[in-house]
Amino acid sequence: MSKSTKNSKNVSVANFNTVFLKDNGVEAPLLEYFDSILMPALQSGIQRIVNDDKYIIMNTDVVESVEGEYVLTGYIVKKTVLERFSDLDSNGNLIEMDDRYSAAPFSLFAIYLKNHRMIYVENQKGSPKLSSFRSTIKFIIDTYVRTQNNLREQYGEQQLPIPLVNVVGIPSRENIKKELIEVQKINMLTLRFFPLNGDGDIDFSGSLGFLSNEARKKLGSKTGEIKFNSPENKQGVIDMLSEAEGTIEPIIKVTCENGTKKTIRNDRMSESMKLNISGDSLNKELDNSIAEGRKIASVQYTSEENARIYSNNVGKIIPFLRK
Repeated sequence: MSKSTKNSKNVSVANFNTVFLKDNGVEAPLLEYFDSILMPALQSGIQRIVNDDKYIIMNTDVVESVEGEYVLTGYIVKKTVLERFSDLDSNGNLIEMDDRYSAAPFSLFAIYLKNHRMIYVENQKGSPKLSSFRSTIKFIIDTYVRTQNNLREQYGEQQLPIPLVNVVGIPSRENIKKELIEVQKINMLTLRFFPLNGDGDIDFSGSLGFLSNEARKKLGSKTGEIKFNSPENKQGVIDMLSEAEGTIEPIIKVTCENGTKKTIRNDRMSESMKLNISGDSLNKELDNSIAEGRKIASVQYTSEENARIYSNNVGKIIPFLRK
C-alpha cells in the first residue's frame, strides 16, 4: 500500500476532544469508555457515505511510544472513483478521453492518549482533510452508540452515554497573524466552547468570568459560545487564540484592507507543517509520525488532570496494543 518515500507530507495538529454525557449530567472523559465505546466503534466497520464517496476508518491500534506512553493510531480512507475526461498527449496536444478508475487515498492519524493531542498526516494529493476526519469520526461514534442503545432498549439494558465529539485544530500564533495581517477591522469574534477532556485543560474562567466552560457545564448545555463585537485589540485576539491550545473554536468575521468581507474559520489558523516521514511499511511510517509529532510543542502539553485520568484508565488501553 505504501513504499518508502522521502517526500514531505502535510501534517496538521489538533485536539481530539471526546467526552460522554451520562444520565446524571456528568461529562465522563474519553478514556473512561475507551474499551467499551471508542475502540468498538472505530473497529465496527461503520462507513460514512457522502455522494459516491465512502470514508472508512481502518487499522485502529494502540502503539507504545518510545516515551512509554500509548498512542491511538489508524487511517481514514476515502474510497472514490476518479474521472478523467481530458489529457495532453506526448506531443502536448489536448485530447478527449473518458476514463474512470477506483482510488483510495488515505491519511493517517495518531492520538496521544495522555493529553488527547493528535497529528494528522495527509499521505498524498487527494487524501482526506482533517475536516473529513472530524465529520467521519463523529458519524461513526454517534452511529455506533445509537445502534447499541437501540439494541439495549429492546433487552432492557442500561443505555450507553451520549458522545460529544469535537476535533479542533490547534491554532498557531504564526497562522493567526498571517490570517489577520491584511485585516482592516475585526467585525466579530465568536468563541465556541465544548466539553473538555479533563478539567485541568485550559479554561477561560479567569479571563472571561462566568462566560466560560464552567458556566456551560453548570447550565447543562452541551456547547456554548461568546460573541465579541468589533474587538480593536488585534494582538489580544492573537494572544487569546494561540494560548487556547485548541480548547475553543474561534470564528472571526473581518473586513479586509481592500474592503472585502470574509469569515476566517479555525482550520485556516490551525498549526500545520511539512514533515519528511518515511518508512518501508505503513507501521514504520506510523511509528515515525508518532516520533516526529511528539517534537511539536503544542503536542507536548499535558495537564495534571489529564495525567490522572490517563493513569486511572491505562488498563483499558493495554488490551488494544498492536500485536
